[in-house]
Amino acid sequence: MQTIPSELSRRRSLITGGAGFIGGNLARRLTESGCDVTVVDDLRVPPMIPPEGTGKFLEKSILELHEDDLSNVGTVYHLASHKSVPRSFKEPLEYLDNVDSGRHLLRLCAKAGVPRVVIGSTCEVYGRADLLPTPETSPLAPLSPYAASKVALEMLARAHQKAPGAPEIGIVRFFNVYGPGERPDALVPRLCANLLLNGELPVEGAGSQRRDFSYITDVVDKLIALAGGPLPPVLNLGSGISFSVNEVVALLQRISPGARVARRPNRVNEIMEFRADTTQQNLRIAPSPDTVGMEKGTELTLAWWQSRDADDIHQRVLHEESH
Repeated sequence: MQTIPSELSRRRSLITGGAGFIGGNLARRLTESGCDVTVVDDLRVPPMIPPEGTGKFLEKSILELHEDDLSNVGTVYHLASHKSVPRSFKEPLEYLDNVDSGRHLLRLCAKAGVPRVVIGSTCEVYGRADLLPTPETSPLAPLSPYAASKVALEMLARAHQKAPGAPEIGIVRFFNVYGPGERPDALVPRLCANLLLNGELPVEGAGSQRRDFSYITDVVDKLIALAGGPLPPVLNLGSGISFSVNEVVALLQRISPGARVARRPNRVNEIMEFRADTTQQNLRIAPSPDTVGMEKGTELTLAWWQSRDADDIHQRVLHEESH
C-alpha cells in the first residue's frame, strides 16, 4: 500500500466525483489513512458503493461549488465526469458538462489559491493511435463525443498550466481501470454481472479488441504517489499490458465453465487496442511489488458481484442497458 505523502496528510484534499468508482476508492483510502478529505458529487449516477467513509460529503454539482468550498485545500483530484463512450453518441450535448465543470473548477482553484490540481482524462483521447504502446506525446485524435470533451478539458488545463499564478496542474490519462464497485457500463463488471444474472458473457463484435487494464487499488496507489513530487504536465496511468475481450472472457469461463458467449454488434468507431507507454509513469512512480494481475483482479471483481443482492444486480444491468 502506498505511503501517504506529507502534502496529502498536512492539508485537505478535495475529490470531485468522490462517490464514483475511482474517486470513491481514493477518498476511502485517504480517509482511512487519517487525511482530511472533502468529496464532491451530485449523485446523478447512483453509486455502486455508498459514500460513507469517504470524508466530508458535499452533494452538489461542480458548477455549484464556491471559492469557500476550496478553503485550505492543498490538492484537488478532479475525477467527476460523464464517461460512457456509447452514451455520448446518443447524448453528445450532455458531455459539454465535462468541459464546463472543468473550466469552473480550474477558475475557482486559481482564485482560492489551491496549489495542486490533478485532472482526470482518458486514453480515449488518442483514438486509433499510430504507436502501441502509446506515449503521452502521441497526437490527440478523439473518435467519440466523450473523448472530444476530454480533449477540450485537457486544452483548458494546459492553458491554466501556462498562466501566471495558476495552480500546479497535472493531467492523468486513465486507461481501463477495473475492480469491485465499478458500474456495469464497463467491460469487466458487465461480464461479471451478466454471468451471474443469466450465465451469459456479452461480447461486442469478434472480441479481439484489446485494452490496457489496471486494478483499482493499483491506480489509487499511483494517484496518491503523484502527490509526493512535482506533477507531470501529462501522464499515462496504465499497466502497459493489453488483454483482448476474449482473453478476459476465458478467465471467467475458467471460473464458470458453463458460461455462454452472447455476441453483440460492434460499437460505433470501435478502437481495436489501447496500450499505455508507461516509461514516464515508471520514472515518476516506483512500480509496486503488490500489483494485482488480471487473473486475480477478475476473480476479486467477480467475487464482489457475487456478494451483491440478485435484485440489485438486475436493476444495475437494466439501468445501464436502458441508457
